[in-house]
Amino acid sequence: MRMTRPVCRAENGMVSTAHYLASVQALDILKEGGTAVDAAICAASTLGVVLPHMIGIGGDAFWLIYNARSKKLSALNGSGYCGRHVNIEHYAGHQAIPARGPLSAITVAGAVDSWDLAYRDHGRLPLARLLEPAIHYARNGFPVSDDLSRWMAEDQKELNADPGASSLFLNHGHAYAPGSLLKQPALAQTLEHIAQQGPRYFYTHTSRSLASYLSSRGGLLSPDDFTDYHARWVNPISVPYRNCQVHQVPPPSQGIAGLMILNFLNGLDLSSYSDNSSAYYHALIQAVKWAFSKRDRHLGDPGFIDIPVSRLLDPLLSDSERSIWLNDSSQSHLNRPGGSDTSFICTADREGNVVGLVQSLYFDFGACMADPESGVLLQNRGHFFSLDPLHPNFLKPGKQSASTLMSAMAFKDGLPFMVYGTQGGEGQPQTQTSILTRVVDFGLDVQAAIEAPRVLYGRTWGDSASKLLIEDKAGNKVFEALSGEWGHNPEAVPWPYPRMGTAQAIRLKGPWSSSFEGGADPRGEGLALGY
Repeated sequence: MRMTRPVCRAENGMVSTAHYLASVQALDILKEGGTAVDAAICAASTLGVVLPHMIGIGGDAFWLIYNARSKKLSALNGSGYCGRHVNIEHYAGHQAIPARGPLSAITVAGAVDSWDLAYRDHGRLPLARLLEPAIHYARNGFPVSDDLSRWMAEDQKELNADPGASSLFLNHGHAYAPGSLLKQPALAQTLEHIAQQGPRYFYTHTSRSLASYLSSRGGLLSPDDFTDYHARWVNPISVPYRNCQVHQVPPPSQGIAGLMILNFLNGLDLSSYSDNSSAYYHALIQAVKWAFSKRDRHLGDPGFIDIPVSRLLDPLLSDSERSIWLNDSSQSHLNRPGGSDTSFICTADREGNVVGLVQSLYFDFGACMADPESGVLLQNRGHFFSLDPLHPNFLKPGKQSASTLMSAMAFKDGLPFMVYGTQGGEGQPQTQTSILTRVVDFGLDVQAAIEAPRVLYGRTWGDSASKLLIEDKAGNKVFEALSGEWGHNPEAVPWPYPRMGTAQAIRLKGPWSSSFEGGADPRGEGLALGY
């Protein structure tokens, strides 16, 4: 298979992000002696300017960080909680929390405090240097990409519903054309304050402007909600897969679903199949259905509910139910549709430190609510809360929502082997599994694994049932076999299909290779770069 991008190989350091400008800037940080965390913060802040529909300082983040000196893997929960004044009474008469607008922007933005926590333990270069590119692009502008222009056009109605959002991301009410210069001077000033006074400035000062603007539009967050927020270190969760140990961020991240899928597949000899065979796709599809059926019964904030993580990750559970699901493709469930607009960043430095950072606004342009004074676009992660008191993700003040965000790192012989992740909501565990299995079971390099045809099982807005999408590059024989022999109802979509998510991955240096190996997704605008 001829790839759209060459696999990137380098000896000293590597980055892979969802936008070319962010990759270039993060690589410069590594060249200057910055750590993998330094490079990730630089990339995240830059992406928040040049990829504002996917990521920004008004959203959430989850991290996996490997420290080469201590040989320790840490996880970081930068997910914001629901405001103290938000309760179910505000949604009387609603079937669900609104997807956009002030009543959807009900959770604190956790990303910036997660930067602070990661930087204090693992940063090296001055914070002002790390935010310098983002400040530059926000103040002086950058050329709008084709993808950003398209998303502006698709969300034009929602953006126009909010004066702040329309003033920042529309040109007289319409999408900016590709190549137009987009400037965000208010955001530049906010980032400059954070660079000079530290990330907590966002929570002690910027929050006042955010809460004031939200209140003027009928919103419910208060400055105290931000001031009291702190990201926190948590323990990663993991399962063995073949000769690897695969780690994820624990709940409320849906990383547990990715690990359950691997448990299911661990009982099968995938390497006896082709990576583009109907048998492989059938196994993956049924593993996903099985894992999602478990996830949706339990996933929420572990501070509010008891999540049986050990039982769900016990291989005896998948062993006892695998054959039932493999032998009956009608085994399914109706998942709740969720947001899919996220950005994954992976970095590795010459000292062996590794980062997988996933950051998001939840939907494209989040809540479509932007404070014009600070230039901050707010997330709508709170829309995913349920209004059903019996649901594990039931809305409560101070509660973190169940999150689609997940970051993966596979180890081999006790050393980091691959860091990988993707944008894509429900697609995140599916794409992560596609990448890992194609590298570990079939021996593909990371770029080839990213570009290979993907499956997307689930439900999006307007769908009355879960759909099964497969990129047409899989070929007619695969579709015929899945429909006939395996009893599925796949729908072909053109390759590369952006809804499959934009993935990034780095295979690390180790006994298996003397160089880093990086890949980025042709379904988006990213690049893997090394030196």
